[in-house]
Amino acid sequence: MNLNIRPANTRDIPQMVGLLGSLFALEEDFTFEADKQMKGIRMLLDDPNCRFQVAEYDGSVVGMCSAQWVYSTAEGAKSAWIEDLVVAVDIRGKQVGKQLLESILEWCKSQGCTRAQLVYDLDNKAAIGFYEHLGWQSTNLGVFKYNIK
Repeated sequence: MNLNIRPANTRDIPQMVGLLGSLFALEEDFTFEADKQMKGIRMLLDDPNCRFQVAEYDGSVVGMCSAQWVYSTAEGAKSAWIEDLVVAVDIRGKQVGKQLLESILEWCKSQGCTRAQLVYDLDNKAAIGFYEHLGWQSTNLGVFKYNIK
């Protein structure tokens, strides 16, 4: 498989939005709204503290992963927040997700991040198994959300 992992650019946005549609279909907490997802992708692409990596195969974006960093008082350093790891259904099982995650973590390391964390859907057993297989560890932390209006 001739796969190219690279930083995303604005030309990739339509395909990235499509990938988010398939991801959000699995996640109960999110509603797919293409205009909002497009706006979010653009903000991440424009921010030097954020990064999207895409997997390109045969001229098409078949996977993506994002990272943004925050300052961690626990680490006394930058900590990376990993989101939006998704691979097209027809290409899963070919190490694309692993390559995307390795690539984004390398960028995080180059930015001075000493820890990475992510949130996953509790019902997505495949994702949980994937992260555990790659050595990610669960924590005792939970996640709350609050919609600021």
